[in-house]
Formats: sequence, C-alpha cells, structure tokens
Amino acid sequence: MRRIRRQTPREPWVQRMRPAFRATTRVLAGMAFAALLVLGVSALGRVDTGSLWMIERVDLRGDQDRIGIPEVERALDGRARGFFALDLNEVHADLASLPWVESVRLRKRWPDTLEVQVTRPIPVARWGNDRLVDRHGEVFGPVDLNEWEFLPALEGEHGRQVQLMHRYLDASARLADGGLGVAGVRESARHAWSIQLEGGGQVLMGRDPDLARLDQLVALMPILRARHPEPLERVDLRYPRGVSVAWQTSEADAEPEAINP
Repeated sequence: MRRIRRQTPREPWVQRMRPAFRATTRVLAGMAFAALLVLGVSALGRVDTGSLWMIERVDLRGDQDRIGIPEVERALDGRARGFFALDLNEVHADLASLPWVESVRLRKRWPDTLEVQVTRPIPVARWGNDRLVDRHGEVFGPVDLNEWEFLPALEGEHGRQVQLMHRYLDASARLADGGLGVAGVRESARHAWSIQLEGGGQVLMGRDPDLARLDQLVALMPILRARHPEPLERVDLRYPRGVSVAWQTSEADAEPEAINP
C-alpha cells in the first residue's frame, strides 16, 4: 500500500521578507532623522540668535543703594540680548568694574529674565583724594569723599593700605590714653610716615614703624597742656632723645619747642 506524504504549506513570501522590511525601515528612518537634523542645524545657523528669545527683564537683588537697574542696563547696551546669545562673562566684567560692586552673580532665567545679585563693598577708610578702602583692604573708586569724612584718612603707595590701616588702629588705641584723637595716617614713597590728629595737628614718626614711641607723647601730654592750652600743631618724634613740639597759634613768630622728657 502506497503511503501519501503530506506536504507542509509554504510560508508566503511577504511574511518571509518582513524582517528585512523592518530593518530597511529603521535605516530609512535613521537617514531621514539625520537629514532633518542637518537641515535644522543649517537653518539655525541662518537665524539671528541675538534676537531670539530676547532678555526683556532684569531681576536685581542685593544692595541697591549704589547700583540700580540703570547701571545694569548700561552694561547690556550694545550687546546681543538673545537668551542664548547674551555673553554673561562680558556683562559680569562690566558690572564688576563699577566702584560700588564688590561681587556680582549673573544667571539667565527662562524665558526672558536676567538675574543679577550684587554685593557692595563696605568702606572702612578713605584713600587719597577720591578712593575708599573696603573691609578686605581693597581700594575702590573714584567716589565723592565728602560724605565719608567720618572715616579715617589713609594716604600712601598702592598696596600699603592694609599696613597703614593697622597703624591707624594701633596709634588710635595708644593716643587715646593721652586724650588725642587720630584722623588718619600718611606715608611717603620712602616710607616716612606721620599721624594726622583730629583738629589738624600731626605727629612725625620718620621711617621707624615702632609705635612704642607714642607712649612717650602720651606721658608728656599733661605737661604740654599745662604749658599751652592751644591744640598741637606738630609733634616730631624722630629724635632719639626728646621731642619737638609746636602749637597751633595765631602768632607768626611762634617757634617749636624742644622738650626732654
């Protein structure tokens, strides 16, 4: 008896080609995405990013008594103000160069805001004719010193402000025992220095930084006041022994007196 072999039906060719179709579709989709990306980048290169999503608002925080919105706007003038085009480093450099800025922080906030955080310096002394010294010993300005006359006046070469401030503080503490107020300290280019007294007098110290000699003046103050009620004009402590003293007087022929303690 002859056996009849049952044949398995063949799979349609469409089903056999389905994996190949899927792979081809993925390749074509990837090529299309790449083409769109290239076209997008090319189109973006033709777009003026300086006018795209403009920075319209300034959110100013921190100390604003010396720095306000107008100063920030001046730092932005002439720059591309697009959200992506604005160079914060350039704006930071302009704001940090202003006299009343100790530090500044900038941040863009989507979609149209520039955040500005400003810290102003705290002045502790006058410096020269139009500068101030801040709490960190840094000189800044120019500023109008008329409103800062209550601060001590320091004068010397740039870079010496910290040393002169220490001398002012030490001299003030020592001379307070003699009833003398200190208005400031001056130092020449050769480091000869003097103490400016409240009321216009001065104490010449030479180039010796030792303030112990001021104890000699403090001890003499009762004697000097007994001799002359007028304020001191000049006290010269550059002598190895004794001091030379002149008083503020209207007499044209008034001469300094040498006093040996």
